[in-house]
Amino acid sequence: MSSSTAPRRISLALTLHNHQPVGNFGWVFDEIYEKAYLPMIEALERHPKVRLSLHYTGPLLEWFAAAHPDFLTRVRALVERGQVEIVGGGLYEPILASLPAADRVAQLRRMRDRIKELVGVAPQGAWLAERVWEPSLPAALHDGGYRWTILDDAHFRAAATAGATVNGSRSSSLRLRRTPIG
Repeated sequence: MSSSTAPRRISLALTLHNHQPVGNFGWVFDEIYEKAYLPMIEALERHPKVRLSLHYTGPLLEWFAAAHPDFLTRVRALVERGQVEIVGGGLYEPILASLPAADRVAQLRRMRDRIKELVGVAPQGAWLAERVWEPSLPAALHDGGYRWTILDDAHFRAAATAGATVNGSRSSSLRLRRTPIG
């Protein structure tokens, strides 16, 4: 088959965001664990060719650690076999843009460190709570140890960035690089 007639390959980057707020009722955690979090991990274990990213907020990770440490062992196994990438962010799901710079970095580092402790690998990507973006976030993300984040193309359009520079996608992954000044 010539390259002009070869079937086109479609790639899908999928990240599932899982969240429970600080102080939510224990019964809510239990119910959602049984109906959603555990069945997702079981499905991934049954289908090793499915690859995706998972984001769990800090309160949810802490609940897993206390109530179901076996769940985190299973997530760790999926990470170790290269099937799942864990995405970090701010530990308590803060709107990073609303925090002072030092607090942004502290939230990001705390989450990164906790994920490394729980699943064995520090996350490279960060989830932005409520998709709130502002131009000073790359410095905090970089300083927090992250290499990329997921952004909606609406952020680029709001900044008057030409669509061609976003690779024509509906959303984009932003690679974080910090250039020294001076």
